[in-house]
Amino acid sequence: MKIITKHLVKFTILATILIILFRFCLSYGIENQSYFIVIFSAITYSLAMYLAGWTYGKKDREFLPIHDVGFRFHLVTYFTHNMISELWFILGFNTKHENIAVIHLTGISWGIFLIIHFIFFLKARKNSINHLDKEDLFD
Repeated sequence: MKIITKHLVKFTILATILIILFRFCLSYGIENQSYFIVIFSAITYSLAMYLAGWTYGKKDREFLPIHDVGFRFHLVTYFTHNMISELWFILGFNTKHENIAVIHLTGISWGIFLIIHFIFFLKARKNSINHLDKEDLFD
């Protein structure tokens, strides 16, 4: 089955750029103790990721109409965000006011929602490939 599509790859590249920009703005805001920058960057990042997921998810659904309730995009976002956040600390880009425990707690909390999303995905995939041509499903 075609799991990795061109739209998912494009989304991943865009998400990586957005996550790096978010981490930079977040660290900058924390270092300068600017709540405005922290909140503004979080809201802007959230909206940009939502729009990117919605846009590429819609294109992906048109390209390969499998009803996966956006799980692949959620999974990619989870791993990309957490990997970049961990690397941010490993490479020393964080400020002295940031604590890696926040990254770990965010990953755990988000992981719980990802598991719930996976359960919905498993239930939805049962009927997701009905009425599709075999040629479109396999490479």
